[in-house]
Amino acid sequence: MDELPASRVDTYLRRIGAARPGSASAAALRDLHLRHLRTVPFESLSIHLGQEIVLEREALLDKLLLGGRGGFCYELNGAFALLLHSLGYGVELLQARVHSADGGQGVPYDHLALRVECEDGRPWLADVGFGD
Repeated sequence: MDELPASRVDTYLRRIGAARPGSASAAALRDLHLRHLRTVPFESLSIHLGQEIVLEREALLDKLLLGGRGGFCYELNGAFALLLHSLGYGVELLQARVHSADGGQGVPYDHLALRVECEDGRPWLADVGFGD
């Protein structure tokens, strides 16, 4: 995973109302995660409008950062992974399944979550891309 240019990181941090963290700590991850959840919505408007879903880095970042839009799990967690990696976190993309209230399981790969490793080596599960 390539790092984002500093200007993209700064734009992303402004979008979520966060300052650049001094280190890749668990406390900073918690703050970034919470701010992302509060400012970048889970939404599937592109699907309903018949718009092409583009997961290519620049198009995705343009949608979220310049277009003021949200997205679904692959978009939101994909972009968040880029931000976290650029801030010094270790990030692994995880294939996930959604379990329904009736106990059923979604198909494999119907969700994307993140395993994030902080500077102390402790892994955390991060997910900014889940909604109703």
